[in-house]
Amino acid sequence: MLGVSEGLAAKIRSVRLVVFDVDGVLTDGRIIFSNSGEETKFFDVKDGHGMKILMRMGIDVAIITARQSEVVRRRAADLGITHVFQGMKDKRVALEALVQASGVSPGEMAYMGDDIIDLPVMKRVAFSAAVSDAVSEVIERADYVAKRPGGRGAARELAELILKVQGKWDEVMKLYLA
Repeated sequence: MLGVSEGLAAKIRSVRLVVFDVDGVLTDGRIIFSNSGEETKFFDVKDGHGMKILMRMGIDVAIITARQSEVVRRRAADLGITHVFQGMKDKRVALEALVQASGVSPGEMAYMGDDIIDLPVMKRVAFSAAVSDAVSEVIERADYVAKRPGGRGAARELAELILKVQGKWDEVMKLYLA
C-alpha cells in the first residue's frame, strides 16, 4: 500500500493528530533578521494547505517548537491551528500538555521533525517522520522519511500519506472535483 509496509500502515491508521516542528520542517531552517530586528521565515503554501486538508478530514494539527516567534503565532492563526507550543526546549513537556489539551494519546499522534531535539517526542508517538534533509540521527530513527526537504513540501507529503493510508484521499479529491 503506497510503498509502506502493513506494520507502518497500521501505525498511520491510528493517527488522529499530527504534530509538526517549525524550523527545518515547516520552514527551510533559515531565520532572517532585518536591521530593525524583525524576524522572517519562509513557509510553503502547499504545506499549509496540507495541514488544512488534514484538519478538514478530522485529523487535528499541532505545532511544537523550541523557538519563540511572532511569525509562527501568525502562521498558526492563519491556518487555524490552535495547539501551538513555542519556546519548548524540552518538547516532552509540550507533548504532555498537548495530550491534556487535545485528549489524544501519543499512541494516536504523528510527529515530523528534523533535528535531535525532536527525538524525545518522535520516540513517544505512534508514527514518526523526518524531512529529507533532517540530521542523520533523526533519519535513522524515523518511521518515514519524506522525499521533500523541510519548508519545501515535506509536511504536505506527510499529510497526503496519512490521508491516503487512512482511505480519506478520495474524499479530499471529491471536495475539489465536485
